[in-house]
Parts: sequence; C-alpha cells; structure tokens
Amino acid sequence: MGIEIWPIDRPKPYPKNARKWNAAAVAKVAASIREYGFRQPIVVDAHEVICIGHVRLTAAKSLGLTEVPVHVARDLTPAQIRGLRLADNRTNEESEWNEDLLGPELADLEALGFDLGLTGFDVH
Repeated sequence: MGIEIWPIDRPKPYPKNARKWNAAAVAKVAASIREYGFRQPIVVDAHEVICIGHVRLTAAKSLGLTEVPVHVARDLTPAQIRGLRLADNRTNEESEWNEDLLGPELADLEALGFDLGLTGFDVH
C-alpha cells in the first residue's frame, strides 16, 4: 500500500458523504493525531475524492497541519469506492466493548499517569 504526502487542501471532500460528525469527534481525532501522529492515511479515489478520512482531514486542518498522508485507491472501481466509503463507517458499529477488560485497561493506563482523554473515551 503506497502512502503519499499531499498538501492538506488537495483531498476533495465527497459531497454526498452520509456520515455526520460534530466538534467533539473532530477534537478527539485531533488529540489523537497530536499525541500519536498520523497512523491511518486519508484514502481517496483516483479523482482525489475522499473515501475514508473526512474527520481526519478536518482534525488535521484544526491543528494547522499543511500536509497529510494519503493512500490513493487506484485499484478499486467507482462502485467499490462507494461501497468502501459506507462500509468503513458502518462496520465499526457492529462491535462492542468488553467491559470486564476495558475497565482494567483504563485503570492500568491511569496508574501509568497516562491522560485517559487521549484514548477517545469520555472519562469524567
């Protein structure tokens, strides 16, 4: 999988993006990028339209970044791009947290002095 570094304004938002997000989601992703760096590229189609990563791009802009990592999914058909765009947002909704393991994991991180807000969980 090739990753390219693009100017932040080059990836084009998908105008029919069915996924909504709010300022809190952008802030959590921005905090993650600030702490861990970009670990997942923005995915675009052959026409430079975003398939995956609208929130990541918005978060990067909020941080004042000028470049972002991008993967161009040149091997997918237009129908596959549209399907992937929906699947990426939908498939994570099928899983749930194992509370018996999550609580101790968060407690261990807290004992290490780690800022639990950087996990994306609301911990107050």
